[in-house]
Amino acid sequence: MRKLIRLTFITVLLLALAGMLGLAWLLNVRPGLDSYQAHRHPDTAPGPGLSATWFGTAAVLLSDGKHSLFIDPFFSRPGGWRELMLNRPIEPNEALIRDWLKRADINALDAVVVSHSHYDHSMDAGVVARLAGAILLGSESTANVGRGAGLAPSQINVITPGKAIPVGSFTVTFLESRHTGATGGRPIGDITQVLTPPARYTDYKQGGTYSVLIEHALGSVLHHGSAGWQSGMLEGRRADLVFLGMAAMPAVEDYLANVVDPVGASRVVPTHWDDFTRPLDAPLLPLPFGVDLDGFFAEAAQARPRLKVLTLEPGRRVLLFPQQ
Repeated sequence: MRKLIRLTFITVLLLALAGMLGLAWLLNVRPGLDSYQAHRHPDTAPGPGLSATWFGTAAVLLSDGKHSLFIDPFFSRPGGWRELMLNRPIEPNEALIRDWLKRADINALDAVVVSHSHYDHSMDAGVVARLAGAILLGSESTANVGRGAGLAPSQINVITPGKAIPVGSFTVTFLESRHTGATGGRPIGDITQVLTPPARYTDYKQGGTYSVLIEHALGSVLHHGSAGWQSGMLEGRRADLVFLGMAAMPAVEDYLANVVDPVGASRVVPTHWDDFTRPLDAPLLPLPFGVDLDGFFAEAAQARPRLKVLTLEPGRRVLLFPQQ
């Protein structure tokens, strides 16, 4: 009996040790960065035209030099998986947001666009819109985040899915999509009241998920911040380039067939692959789970050899479409 107890104890101890070692590997050895660097967007000095700047997660700034949109801005990046698991209160770091806007030379924006209202997409959006004098575009849940950030009613535009919205030299259309993950894409609640921070991670409810089409005279892009979709959601739509969210990504072939192929895009930029519990100015690492960069690059090259997969570095502006 004692021998059995001792054997059971040793087995449990070994399993616990293996689990800790596995977790340490996940948190410290993040495969995929070599592949990511190999696909780096060419180092061409941006000239006149439509440019993009990625700021980690799904945060993308689009500008033609006169008009600018910022999609899912997220500079605060509250740290630590432990805090997230414990659902601690969080809030936008306004000093950090101001610093990043200054570093990125963002003085004014036409609009801040939010694809869905989870904290890593919406938490900073209202503050960015207030500081940059922009209109906040998103769902009613996103509007409640904006109200909690002190936005005036005139700065909030609750969108109608499928309806084109003119914004400066852009046309923005929100297309109903689905979130990815364990819920099978089903919406998990709305933010039904003004959300005044500090608030807990889970207070930033999804509030609907959208794929956002941004059209411009020089070219069009699709911002797909979460790796789910609805069948036929992109029918009749066209985009030259897709910003494609990688977190909890499904099978690569299915993903490309349902999000990239329907719009006829020739270029894809992976986003939302980085560990957003780390500061944006720290060396970026892939999420410790739910992201397979190596697999994506290899399978995309095999499945769509003519598709250009290009990667961006945080804060580095690249020219997407040159002035004709």
